[in-house]
Amino acid sequence: MSNLKAGVAKAVITPPIGTRLSGYAHRVQPSIGVLDDLYVRALVLESDDDKAIAIVVCDLLWLNRGLVKEIKRSIEREIGLHEDEVMISCIHTHYGPDLTQVSNAYLEILKDKIVGTVHSAINNMEPACIGFAKDTQCYAGANRRNPRSPYGPYFLYSWPEGPIDPEVTVMLVKSLENRNLCALVNYACHPVTLGPDELRISKDYPNYTIGLIEGILKTTAIFVNGCCGNINPNWIWDKPYEEPPPERVFPKELKPRVEETKRIGLIVGASALKALMSITKFRSSIQLSSSLKSIKLPIRSDIPERLKKWMKPHPLRDHVNEIISGAKSITTEVQVFRMGDVALVGLPGEIFVEYQLELKKRVSKIGISTLFVSELANDTIYYVPTPKAYVEGGYEPTMAIVAPNAGSILISTAFNMLQETIK
Repeated sequence: MSNLKAGVAKAVITPPIGTRLSGYAHRVQPSIGVLDDLYVRALVLESDDDKAIAIVVCDLLWLNRGLVKEIKRSIEREIGLHEDEVMISCIHTHYGPDLTQVSNAYLEILKDKIVGTVHSAINNMEPACIGFAKDTQCYAGANRRNPRSPYGPYFLYSWPEGPIDPEVTVMLVKSLENRNLCALVNYACHPVTLGPDELRISKDYPNYTIGLIEGILKTTAIFVNGCCGNINPNWIWDKPYEEPPPERVFPKELKPRVEETKRIGLIVGASALKALMSITKFRSSIQLSSSLKSIKLPIRSDIPERLKKWMKPHPLRDHVNEIISGAKSITTEVQVFRMGDVALVGLPGEIFVEYQLELKKRVSKIGISTLFVSELANDTIYYVPTPKAYVEGGYEPTMAIVAPNAGSILISTAFNMLQETIK
């Protein structure tokens, strides 16, 4: 007898052609087409004590806390799931709509689609079983903070010696009749392979990761991006070098970019598929728990001039508005889901991978066998670099509004929340 039920659903959230894309400040042209549709995907799990959790992922760059709160209020009002039971994150594609530029009509449709997808997932609930696995050697991502970069102070060049998280962590949900219901994939890498000149709407490399899994397993796949604040695709254009470093040459035509996007996505997809196919132990009985904690993070005292020029008041830029108003801290959230000895941690912002590695190391000592980490969960607080990165400089610290100790506060909070769920 199974005490676990599961339901999955997805809906298209592709904006109209002509919508300005998000992810590159200097790319102000309207979009000119669609490479692949954007979706919101939802997986809802429920145990026999009526405890439920909903994992919701949008093919967007980010969602701000205010918008997420509004969506969660609608979900609670219409469906009954509390805000701590719903995690809403984004894959961080740089080829989705700039939400600060879209129409109010699109925003309303987006909110309705997210709520409706959760509702649909619940309507699709059936007895299920669940399994977990990981592939520990996926090198589709590369650290991008190379101190020997030929590109001056921003460092944005592959650094083979730099830290990455090579783990692809997966979850497979099956019906009791052995039908695949959902495959969830977690990997940390920026979806920027198509480059800043691309004007077509796309999920970037996760499109091919999802497509491979859905095509072979005949199921809905959900991609959850990990802490990729300093991780770029390990693309062919950054090569190991001798002194002096060569000039990096990106293709002027977009076709090679699309081919490289496919290559990166299929590497991640193949690692995920390997792990998914290795699962032989499925659990039809599992205890679920959820926790959501509001925390305050200190704002840095030395906001860079580059960042000051970028910061402009907007209803969807909660934390920018707080800084402009003179606040000394911002309020954000950390979220934790427990599925037996497996956990999913949701962190706001573009978090450096070192924090994900540290959190995985720490939770392994308290009985967590598998950890999924989602960045840009429920909020965006922009970049969260390590203290060392603030000293070094480079691109990410010039776009960070939080103080150097913010990352440590986030993972300590997540770790403490996980400890509390074990008691």
